[in-house]
Amino acid sequence: MIARGVAALLPMTLVLAACGSDQDNPFDNPSLTRPPSASASIIFVGSSYAAEPGPRELLATDADGTTLERLTNCAVAATPCDYVQVAPSPNRNRVAAIRTEVGAAPDATALYFVDLSRSVETILQAQRRVASVDWSPDNSFILYTSNDTGGSEEIFFASPDGSSEQNLTNSTNVRERHARVDPGARTAIYERIDSEGVARVYIYQATPLTSGPATGPALPDTPYLVGSDADPAWSPDATRVVFRRLTGIGNGGLGTWDLMTIGTSGADLATIATGAVYRGAPDWGSAGIVFVESDAAARESRLVMVQPDGSGRKVIRTEPLDFGMGAPRFLPGQ
Repeated sequence: MIARGVAALLPMTLVLAACGSDQDNPFDNPSLTRPPSASASIIFVGSSYAAEPGPRELLATDADGTTLERLTNCAVAATPCDYVQVAPSPNRNRVAAIRTEVGAAPDATALYFVDLSRSVETILQAQRRVASVDWSPDNSFILYTSNDTGGSEEIFFASPDGSSEQNLTNSTNVRERHARVDPGARTAIYERIDSEGVARVYIYQATPLTSGPATGPALPDTPYLVGSDADPAWSPDATRVVFRRLTGIGNGGLGTWDLMTIGTSGADLATIATGAVYRGAPDWGSAGIVFVESDAAARESRLVMVQPDGSGRKVIRTEPLDFGMGAPRFLPGQ
């Protein structure tokens, strides 16, 4: 099935155009950014740089959670902004980031290129409702999902500077979301929601990886029914995929989610994290699988790492739920 995706995906020949410790004090310059240190392993969004919950910034930590590095300072800009998601480039210093403005309408997001080492940023797609982004491991392209035409989300392909954009799916009555590039930059995995509202994991172009009907009610204010599969990510060797499955609509409206893995042939389905808490989109690196776990009753979020078989659970960081910790990604080389 990977070979089918390889043949279908557009040629990956575009090239990039020219384009610590806890931070106790805010940056003096609202445009100032910094790259993650050499010891940082994970980049994520959150507001734990401050004493009180606020706009989310890009943050980084090491695998033990002993340091917290604040990489951006968007919260004190003339128009304060809020980071939603980030995809690091292969060189660690550059990222593609989804951002919104404080007080903006729900889902009013835009896609940015940010060079953290030079404090330079460029908006790649304005006036778009961009839901997810990924940067290819070979540095030649980005994938992102957007419903800029007012219809269902589609998967878009572009150079990292936002040029040469192409719609890869152009479907009707279905939603294609949260695409991730495989480690060889040959194909992609994504989440597809059909006309009946059932979310499943697919390999590009249209090969289903998970199957079966949704088994329960809708989770309010989301596109998901209980039983839906979402947010897939590749294993480092591209032989397996990790994703999350909605198991219930409780937990203060967050829902309860299991983490599961499956082989790219569709075999060997396994549950690696379960229980009545929210688990966000996972990422898989050489050190394990990382995700944010949120417990509404405890008003607590935890940055967690487990091994691919579910063993070796390690809580890297714990924060109050209101600080918005989420969207963790391993930095390249981790």
